[in-house]
Amino acid sequence: MLTQVLFRFVPLSSNSEHPGGLYNPPRGALDMYTPRFVRGCGATKVGLCPVCFECPSRGGRGQCVWLSMKFSAYNYHMQYGHGISAVSCTPFSPPVSFRTTKRRNPGKRERTHIVEGKCHKCKKWIPIESLKDLEIKVLRPQYFSWKHAAACHQGAQIKDDDDFFEDDDVYHKIRELGL
Repeated sequence: MLTQVLFRFVPLSSNSEHPGGLYNPPRGALDMYTPRFVRGCGATKVGLCPVCFECPSRGGRGQCVWLSMKFSAYNYHMQYGHGISAVSCTPFSPPVSFRTTKRRNPGKRERTHIVEGKCHKCKKWIPIESLKDLEIKVLRPQYFSWKHAAACHQGAQIKDDDDFFEDDDVYHKIRELGL
């Protein structure tokens, strides 16, 4: 209830245009995962990506991107397109360190060296780029790290890794209200 009231008076998004659909209360005021608006039901239910809807000056695209909730398109988009955990509703923590290792017997058109990142939770070195030696235009560079994080982290984050919010009037108002 308080979140619905807060949404009317303190916009959680700087984009004041109503995108259509029904308001869907997030788990908390700082929840970056839950769609703020949904439409349809059952197999036709779609959710609006709150990150893409945000204006470009705040890191979004200023676009209404509606994704299927039933067939995991929304979950896939949030986790692997934006790196936001469905468990913690915040961005995945990045690797704690990086290294470049030489690959044994790389195939034709594969990288001879690969960059790896060390996971803060399992302490394993995870490849953070494709084995293929080509430029991938569709995926974000963090895709491989986020893919591992979604399976491994289960909401765990690096201590004090919480500086991912836009430090603006909206954020300060939410903090002031203790939400």
